[in-house]
Amino acid sequence: MSEIEQQKMIEVVLYILNKTGGLDYYRLFKILYFANQRSLVDWGHPMTKDQFCALPHGPVPTGLYNTIKGERMVIKDLSGSVDINEYVLLPKREADMDYLSGYDIEILDMCIPMYCNMSFSDLEKTSHTSCWEKARQKPGRHVIELADMARDGGASESLIQYINEMTAFDETCRC
Repeated sequence: MSEIEQQKMIEVVLYILNKTGGLDYYRLFKILYFANQRSLVDWGHPMTKDQFCALPHGPVPTGLYNTIKGERMVIKDLSGSVDINEYVLLPKREADMDYLSGYDIEILDMCIPMYCNMSFSDLEKTSHTSCWEKARQKPGRHVIELADMARDGGASESLIQYINEMTAFDETCRC
C-alpha cells in the first residue's frame, strides 16, 4: 500500500471509531469488508486497498490486522491515531475528512449501524459467503479476490470483468 492508501485506511478506521465511540476489531473488520464490497459493486473499486483474507471467523483486512496485532507494521502511523487496547480500538483524534469522499461517508454511515451491534455469531454467518468459502479452499493465505467479493455483493458480470481487468492491470504495474 502506498503512503496515501495507508493514510486513507487510517482515516476510514478513525471515521468508524469516532462514529461508534470505539469498537472491537472484529466488528471493525466486518464494517470495512462490507463497505469495500459495496464500493466494488457501485464503482468497480474498493474503498480501501487492503487485501482481505478468509480467516476462520470471516474476512479480515490483512494489512490492518497485522499492524494491530504488531506482527508487521504494514500501516505506518496507525498507533499515533488509534489506541489499541487488546481487542478494542479507540480513536485518538478525529478523522481527516479530506481522505474520505462523500460516497465513502455515505457507505460507512450505512454499514456502521448495520454491523457494529450485530452479534459475533450473526456477523460470522453474514460474512461467510461464497467468496469466503472459495478463498478458504485455496492453499496459503486464503486471499479473497475482488471480483468474487463484488459478485457476492450482486455485481453484474460486465462489472466483474472490469474488476478482473483492473486487478490484472494493477498487478502488472507493480513490477
